[in-house]
Amino acid sequence: MLKLDLIKDLYDIGAIKFGEFTLKSGKKSPYYIDLRILPSYPQVLINVGKVMGGMIQSLQEKPTRLCGVPMAGLAIANMVGAETGIPVCYTRKEPIVYRDLAFQLQDSIKEGKYKQNEVPGVEAVIRKVEELSGLKTHGIARYIDGEIKEGDKIGIVDDLITTADSKLEARDLIMLEAKRENIKVGIIGVYVLLDRQQGGKESLQKNGVPLYSVATITEIMEWLYKSGTISSEKYKIVTDYVISEKMRIIV
Repeated sequence: MLKLDLIKDLYDIGAIKFGEFTLKSGKKSPYYIDLRILPSYPQVLINVGKVMGGMIQSLQEKPTRLCGVPMAGLAIANMVGAETGIPVCYTRKEPIVYRDLAFQLQDSIKEGKYKQNEVPGVEAVIRKVEELSGLKTHGIARYIDGEIKEGDKIGIVDDLITTADSKLEARDLIMLEAKRENIKVGIIGVYVLLDRQQGGKESLQKNGVPLYSVATITEIMEWLYKSGTISSEKYKIVTDYVISEKMRIIV
């Protein structure tokens, strides 16, 4: 399965969209990649597993275990695992949800959204949420589903990367699980289908984690334009956006 064939498949099923979209960060984008629809297109998902599996197997340092990031990364990790024979596990979402809730409650107190007589009760809730998160105590049973073993070299699998936040969260959860089980493991890389080129790779590198992507948004746009799939105007709008995002990272 060739990379260009996969890009065409993704465009044909509507996983690559153009227009004006609001990202999770609140920023506007002239394109959107929706890889959560992949399970509705089994053959394309199988092809994703083949292409990503081939990329991983071509690397000098290969993982002994893959860890999928909820939610879009789960189906992809399964396909890559089936293609390569590498065992798969998944990070749990609950610890991050509880942690973020605790942060939101703390911010609300700082901003004065609660009356003084309400604050002690809210702080008690925060302590309980922090306990449930497992990021300060060990209030939950596990940080991942599936197994990890002593000495594992773990590769984190997701659909795409914009910032590195969710990947670093996955790394932290894996290391917390290893600590809970009293074993030593290493994180040797993050594997994604698409790099949006908005600082995620650089952020991972600062944290000592390499990024491996099947394609960048620049490569995808070049292929779609040269194949006559999109207009020169659409190509320019997206490439100008990508360049502006790169400049923002440099600054």
